[in-house]
Amino acid sequence: MEQWIAMLLLISAIRLLQIRKISDSVSILAFQSFVLALTAGALWYQTKLPHLLVAAVLTLVVKAMIIPAVLHYTIKKIDVHRQVERVTSKYSSLLIAIILSVAGFYVTSRLHLPSTKFGAPYLPVSITLVFLGTFIMVDHKKALMQGIGLITIENGLFLVAQAISYGMPMMVELGIFFDMLVTVVIIGILSFRIHSTFESLNIEKMSNLKG
Repeated sequence: MEQWIAMLLLISAIRLLQIRKISDSVSILAFQSFVLALTAGALWYQTKLPHLLVAAVLTLVVKAMIIPAVLHYTIKKIDVHRQVERVTSKYSSLLIAIILSVAGFYVTSRLHLPSTKFGAPYLPVSITLVFLGTFIMVDHKKALMQGIGLITIENGLFLVAQAISYGMPMMVELGIFFDMLVTVVIIGILSFRIHSTFESLNIEKMSNLKG
């Protein structure tokens, strides 16, 4: 089952690079976070560690429900149901995503990172999520998509912690979830401001502010 869950996470990250509408990317992100919650839930079932159950519930509520709701609200208010704007082409981004995925698995195998008994299958995918999230931020021009890339990176780091040590201490995880929620709210506010100023979410237009 772990391999299937890991595969779903990988597919969701690659799919984020192939979507046409920003609203679709939020739905994919919600699905990715839901699968991430399943991962924490599966590890809790196997280990009976209580903080994993808390992490699973928080991931489900915050990342799979609240954060997508905030992003969908932002999209609705500023009416950006348009196609995403990439630096690379659709097929080039797919090729780069495949290369980064292979690199993630290769790096994991070469570094011999420590992993837990039940978390080992998730480790290569977690590193790959970090790589793909970074590429999403670099490849997309709109602020909301860069925010989605940032959340994908955080999902990867969350999975790294799950794979290596069955997660972080509960207070640390609570702080991270709170920070992520605040970050998404700030992204929404900045998106409003950018759109109201430039009538676009393309961050390249911010170069007009240079003196």
